[in-house]
Amino acid sequence: MINLPDRYSTVTNTLMSGGFGSVQPVRDNFLGRDVLFKFMQSGNDDGQLRNEIQMLAKARSKHIVEIYDVIKDDDGAVQGIIIEHLKGRSFEDFHLEAVNDPAGYLKVLYQIAQALVVLHAADIIHRDLKLDNIKTSTAGVVKLFDFGISVEGTDYHTVLNRGTFVYAAPELFVSGACITKEMDIYALGVCAWALASANTPAVLFERPPQSSARVPSIDTVMSGKLAKEVVDLIDACLSTDPVRRPTAKVFCDVIQNHLVRDEHRGTFVYNEKLYQLSKDNRRVGLKFPGIGGIVAVYDGVRFEITSVEGDVYINNSAAIAGSILHNACVLTFGRAELKSNRYWVTFSSSHPEVIL
Repeated sequence: MINLPDRYSTVTNTLMSGGFGSVQPVRDNFLGRDVLFKFMQSGNDDGQLRNEIQMLAKARSKHIVEIYDVIKDDDGAVQGIIIEHLKGRSFEDFHLEAVNDPAGYLKVLYQIAQALVVLHAADIIHRDLKLDNIKTSTAGVVKLFDFGISVEGTDYHTVLNRGTFVYAAPELFVSGACITKEMDIYALGVCAWALASANTPAVLFERPPQSSARVPSIDTVMSGKLAKEVVDLIDACLSTDPVRRPTAKVFCDVIQNHLVRDEHRGTFVYNEKLYQLSKDNRRVGLKFPGIGGIVAVYDGVRFEITSVEGDVYINNSAAIAGSILHNACVLTFGRAELKSNRYWVTFSSSHPEVIL
């Protein structure tokens, strides 16, 4: 039995055990809060504990469980760690509400992907992303935990295909598979299915998964409640070709835009005059006779040029119908040889935040 420092007192002797580690609720008497003490069931698994300490120290995010303390014995050997006690909800039954709450569904996926953005930016691959490793804090923030088999870098080749079956990407089912960020994205796609339905597609149970057929579209269970762009994004996560999967950052950006639908504002400025695109004014036309003009629309997610007349440039690149106006840019009306007879219009867009 591990002796905890006097700072901590046992709340219950009941242990929550996983594949390798055990977790015990304890009280931090100094800070007056409940926390968890995590330790390994076998001394042979101490490497996983050290690995978790290193990963949690390198990747900090409100969507990643916090590590508070490292417990050592008198010889300085690590005995366990003190981590955040997530007392919020788990997600094994979330499918019961997903189809009737598509915004809530997307918010959960968005927060999971936010954790992956931070991890992947630090070159950390979680390797065991699944609903069992996701829970909310008392404030309702979705957090990812259990980093025991996470790896750092892009050249790690697995000896033992550790992880969780069904969440494992097809490319893992070979000897000496190289662990990649795309495998986390595949697991994110499986999470999307598990959050939406109790019936996991049978092809995900094949070894390797999707050997006989591709997984159905998420739209088959979300029943048209998601925008096509979002459906395509989630479906792409489960592509058998890792190259076709989106990055965590792309995933977050797309989901965020749809969570703040109709809340953006785009503003054109010319000679102190403002022309604004928003949900209340979805179309703006700008025209300089004999030079050029555009029509731009706001579809609730993005600002798009739908028609161009004459010579118009966005940051020196020719504007065409279908061009997207991003963040902040300058529109130039007229060819370069017109010099001072050209017209310049600035465009900027707001960045509404997702309210969790």
